[in-house]
Amino acid sequence: MNSNLTNNHFRTVKAGTLNVCIIVLPGAKVDRNSTDNQSIVPNRVKRDIAAANKIWKQYEKNRLIQGVTFTITRSVVFLENISGIVSNAENFPIGGSSHLTMVQAMLKTGRKVCQNADVYVFYMNGNRFGPVNFDYSSTLAVTYNSFPLIIMTNASTDEYLLAHELGHFMFITNRFNETDDPEPFHELDGNHNRTPSNLMFPTPEFWPIVPEITSEQIHKALNSRVFYS
Repeated sequence: MNSNLTNNHFRTVKAGTLNVCIIVLPGAKVDRNSTDNQSIVPNRVKRDIAAANKIWKQYEKNRLIQGVTFTITRSVVFLENISGIVSNAENFPIGGSSHLTMVQAMLKTGRKVCQNADVYVFYMNGNRFGPVNFDYSSTLAVTYNSFPLIIMTNASTDEYLLAHELGHFMFITNRFNETDDPEPFHELDGNHNRTPSNLMFPTPEFWPIVPEITSEQIHKALNSRVFYS
């Protein structure tokens, strides 16, 4: 984590850097050559991070006004399954001690791979996270409220979906515990935005080619506690 923190504790920084650790598990479709070294960043990951770096910045006449830079601290592709972690995100246990045990195993793996990351992003096999929802929808990616962990499935193919999940992470870690989007979707879902074309809308199906984002959202993201020490 880096920022241009000022002496005023309550003043929001204008720029911050979020250190991202990438872990690719067997079966994850990340567009890599099978002969590539395991530490080479796969093409899908490069694309996703580039999209996040593009959208979480505000410019005026080519001058950066405010924004977040996402840096890959390390990327590792695992060729064999990791003990304690399901091989397919569709089989991820939801709720209970088995779910917590799985999350802890992922964080343990992440911390072994990257000692100085702010958030750990796992790319996993499977076309959804956990079982199909009660309304027959599927969860394509997930960001945890209590852990620095994001899980991306094979179905989370939109290049801006990781940027969406990183937005959740920055909102969730708000230093004033004000975790809602500036324009909440509704009272039961404050973490999403109400505008269909916005990056933080609940589903990407209504996004234009490049989703919209507001200066208020970037300002909110820059109040993540990871940018302050």
